Amino acid sequence: MTLNTGLLYKPGEDDHHHKPASLYRTEYVSKLDQSLPSATPSLGLGWLGPLAYRQLLLGVVFGAAFLILDGSSTASLGWEGAPPSYLPVGLTLALLLCGGRRYVPVVFISSVVAAVVNYHRPIFSWCGLPGSIGVYLGYVGAAAILRRRWRIDPKLGTLRDVGRYIVISLGAAILSTLFGVLTLWGDGLISRSDALRTAADWWATDALAIITFTPFLLVFVAPLVGCWLRSGSESRPSAAWRARPSATQILELTAQSGFVVFAIWFVFGYAPAIPYQPLYLLFVPVIWIAVRRGLPGAILATFAISIGMTFAAWITQAQSGSLPKLQLAMSALGLTGLCLGAVVTERRQAERAIRESEKRYRLLFERNLAGVFRTTLAGSFVECNQATACMFGYDSPEEVMEVPVANLYDAASDREGFLTKLKSEKSVTNHEMKFRRKNGESAWAMLNVSLVDDDSGIASIVEGTLVDITERKVAEERVQSLAYYDALTGLPNRILMHDRLSKALATARRQMHKVALLFFDLDRFKIINDSLGHSVGDLLLQDVAERLKSCAREEDTVARLGGDEFLIVLTHVNDVPGTAVSAERFMDAMTARFVIQGHSLSIGCSLGISIFPEHGADSETLIKHADAAMYSAKDIGRNNFQFFTADMNAQAVERLTLENGLRLALDKKELFLMYQPQMNIATGKISELEALLRWQHPVLGLVPPDKFIRIAENSGLIVPIGEWVLRTACSQARKWQDEGLRAVSIAINVSAVQFRQQGFCELIRRVLRETGLAPHYLELELTETLLLGNADVTLSVLQELKAMGLTLAIDDFGTGYSSFSYLKRFPVSKLKIDRSFVRDVAMNPDDAAITTAIISMAKSLNLKVIAEGVEDEAQMSFLRAHQCDEIQGYYFSRPLAVDKVAEKLRGEALQALAENHGS
Repeated sequence: MTLNTGLLYKPGEDDHHHKPASLYRTEYVSKLDQSLPSATPSLGLGWLGPLAYRQLLLGVVFGAAFLILDGSSTASLGWEGAPPSYLPVGLTLALLLCGGRRYVPVVFISSVVAAVVNYHRPIFSWCGLPGSIGVYLGYVGAAAILRRRWRIDPKLGTLRDVGRYIVISLGAAILSTLFGVLTLWGDGLISRSDALRTAADWWATDALAIITFTPFLLVFVAPLVGCWLRSGSESRPSAAWRARPSATQILELTAQSGFVVFAIWFVFGYAPAIPYQPLYLLFVPVIWIAVRRGLPGAILATFAISIGMTFAAWITQAQSGSLPKLQLAMSALGLTGLCLGAVVTERRQAERAIRESEKRYRLLFERNLAGVFRTTLAGSFVECNQATACMFGYDSPEEVMEVPVANLYDAASDREGFLTKLKSEKSVTNHEMKFRRKNGESAWAMLNVSLVDDDSGIASIVEGTLVDITERKVAEERVQSLAYYDALTGLPNRILMHDRLSKALATARRQMHKVALLFFDLDRFKIINDSLGHSVGDLLLQDVAERLKSCAREEDTVARLGGDEFLIVLTHVNDVPGTAVSAERFMDAMTARFVIQGHSLSIGCSLGISIFPEHGADSETLIKHADAAMYSAKDIGRNNFQFFTADMNAQAVERLTLENGLRLALDKKELFLMYQPQMNIATGKISELEALLRWQHPVLGLVPPDKFIRIAENSGLIVPIGEWVLRTACSQARKWQDEGLRAVSIAINVSAVQFRQQGFCELIRRVLRETGLAPHYLELELTETLLLGNADVTLSVLQELKAMGLTLAIDDFGTGYSSFSYLKRFPVSKLKIDRSFVRDVAMNPDDAAITTAIISMAKSLNLKVIAEGVEDEAQMSFLRAHQCDEIQGYYFSRPLAVDKVAEKLRGEALQALAENHGS
């Protein structure tokens, strides 16, 4: 406030108090930072650029404006009707809100300069330095709260921001009044009796500036100043300033301005009305403009009226006499404009947000790839988008909306069940529904819907989205079939059988009844498969599956485990004799002859039975015991069934013994290698040596590989054992070469478990490097099953091994899934015909045909062929006649110890030397 203290304590004295302002701060925080640009952190660097000079110019202009406003505010106190508003307070508060605490020193300096220059106060008097600082401490704190704690919008865009601004700022005015009155009283400029009136006038002048002037600066001036500071002469006003008003807007603005002028003239210039001062007329344009223009318009109108009233009072040169009344009216006018304008602005922002939201929703609705719809519970469409129409096979939303919703369901019961669930839960998510398209095809959709109120408040509208999942459902059914059902017979596979067995056991525990497992294996199936071919064998398995299903109850499970093995789960079994009757029924079904492609086939079956809970409490144990009982049935003559007994567990005990012993076999040096020579048929000499693993158990003696290799694979011991075999064989091959013997390749069988270990190729490199064996002297024998497991990964490993120079061979070829496709794809060099085909190759036409086909196929692919298990001259003659490359078997040599291999290689060398000498 600027207060003419002469009017209060000494008539005729014209000395006045004053208040300072500050430069704009060029750094903003949060929303306030939008008004003015950031100041340069370094003072030295900040004064070097154009921005610093503009800031300096702004400070000079501000200082001049502050001194002018300080004097004019004090002068207006003498005019009748001029609202005594102390404008420097408004300027200072706007500056602190925009600039922040770094401009507090500027505020204090400006206050001191005004005290010395305008009012000639001694700098060390109470009204000098202490008073100049004290009167603005409240405003500094208010700006800090509004700026830092509450972070109000600098344009006072919401009613909450307006309320906080008014409350905090008017509270700060109270502190300013307290300090100001104390400084005046301290210097003896007012008496104690005048303190209350002085305080009221002080606070009123500050309040009017806070209500009318500061909002005008924040909304209209600060953005322009900030724009100028940021970009200089190249800056442009905002779009709101550049917009051209329409003719209607110009007319309305003219009317509003005219009414303001008329109201001020009526109050100050119309003689009959002057005694009554009808100030209520000033509320009409403020309310009108606030309703039409929102907060910016209300602020501008309030400020314009304040300025207009000041000029009117100056023109009329009326004497002071009714200030309290005018102060009260102007305060009410300003508060009305701010609050009403904020309410209107908030409402318009909300309406604009709603319109934009509706526009976005409409675009999302129309362009959504998912179907979006609204229907009634009665079954009529309210609206839908194009995606919905396409999903149901219609050309447009209008076409599908003419169709009753019930006609789109695959079955009427589906709609009834869905609506019942929706009415109960009010919202249904991820509901899969089968529907019918326009052309009659069935399809699937996933719905996410809610039951909402209509215009009358009744929950009768169904709205939501649907996504076509037909392709996914078809894929799921296919995957379900592949994952849980046997592709050949259509029976549940091992995975689904385990699941059903687990559920059956859980039910049996609750209801205290028994479950029987029948492990079923066909007798002589291999003979039929080998003699008549796999096609006949497959048809036979399909007929067996049908007979087993026909003999089983609906609640029982018939599953195929693989090959010719089936497992039957009988639930709700009363006693063991009942199980025996069921087993006889299944066996009788197998004794009847099968007619397959004109062949009358008679097969039998061996059946092993385990009972829950007598023979096991979990599925694995029961299956294991039923399997053991089945092998027992085979051992005693086949075509019979056996219940599990404790004696049948001997094999499991033996397996555990072998596994425990195998864990220590490497450390105890119980493992050793034998080497079986492979002969080149054309030369009759050793072409390669296959390393064969043997185990000399301290108690069981020599354990055959077929007994412990599978145990090693299942237990993971095959990895360290395989590395030992690889290292030992490569080292021995290099040693033979160092002894001067003819270099021959060494062939090593690789387990699938070892092959899939991460770092297998690096292991090969390391072993070759450490043993010194050249890569082309190492051959790895891989099974067909290994090659077909994760073919992409397998291919990359094989290519890396081939690049290293190794030879790759397929072992036991013909016993797995033999295919041209993987032979062409994988970089193998040799096929090894399984001994099962070679054994009867001279007598069995099927074996001969298969062997001949394998050799012919390998030749066409430029692959070498080796036959294993060759034991007599007839087999040898057949293979020689069909141009097989190599053989392996007892006909040429049994597996040999290390020293015997050296002797055989030396013998070949001597024989070759003798032949050369003789020739």
